[in-house]
Amino acid sequence: MRRFLIPLLLALSVLAGPGPGPAVAQTAPVPAATQVALPDWQHTSINDFAGLLTQADTQALDEALIALHGQTGVQGTVVTITDRARYGGTDGLERFATRLFNHWGVGDATRNDGFMLLVSRDDREARIELGRGYPPEAGLLAQDIMNRVMLPSFREGDYSRGLREGTLAVIDRIARPHAAGQPETAPRGSRGIPPFALFLGAAAGMFGLSRWDRRRRNRCPKCGHQGLTTTGMPLRDDRPGGGWRTAMQTRARTCPSCGWQDSRIVPLPVITYYDLHGNRERVVPVRATSTGSAGFGGGSSSGGGASGRW
Repeated sequence: MRRFLIPLLLALSVLAGPGPGPAVAQTAPVPAATQVALPDWQHTSINDFAGLLTQADTQALDEALIALHGQTGVQGTVVTITDRARYGGTDGLERFATRLFNHWGVGDATRNDGFMLLVSRDDREARIELGRGYPPEAGLLAQDIMNRVMLPSFREGDYSRGLREGTLAVIDRIARPHAAGQPETAPRGSRGIPPFALFLGAAAGMFGLSRWDRRRRNRCPKCGHQGLTTTGMPLRDDRPGGGWRTAMQTRARTCPSCGWQDSRIVPLPVITYYDLHGNRERVVPVRATSTGSAGFGGGSSSGGGASGRW
């Protein structure tokens, strides 16, 4: 009897578990991405925090982006950083780019047609972030620009050339056609574009393109014609000591079919000063105190665009 009783008592002690002991503190989960402040923009056109652009390319891009905004109302910006981690970007390039884009409010709040070119030097990655007003085909074009235009220069260490040529390509192939109401078309051929990206883009265009908000907003309210033209004319403000400056512009939309017109006065992203002879003296960026203030238009992105790594 005793030989059965001892094993039984041992088994019961194991099932009962250890006696009362010290309480163990529960540790709160650590968030995946540290909440670190995003950088504040200094200029609406170029924020070269990592110092990757040459002076000549900085001037060329600044003039191109200012001209784009003045003529079409589209805001574009170029951003370089040393790394994402210092701004809390440990959750990945795509989420960080979208978060920064929306924090600054790039683009018009109604059309959401802004864009951002972002390069993170030490992470060896780049992003073309598009406003939520662009259709899926624009993302395919952006990926083509990333693969064919930007990444080859980045792999050679020529960041300035890659940013210059990439930005000008986005302006010419995506921003201006979109502002003119021209339908975006997928790039010729599929070299450099993953097959699954082509499939997803085609499927999204099949099911959602006909209802896209951008087309509705670019439709004439009088005759229903699709494809309004948008132009911008800076307003001259004479200076007491001679010369003038431009800080506002008249933005006009016109229907080429019935002649309907609409115009409004909107602020420019920069204030440009001219002397008596019309020579440009200096350009002063309009600083913002919050998202969507006088500098940027309060636009947002839903995460569309293209990424690249080297």
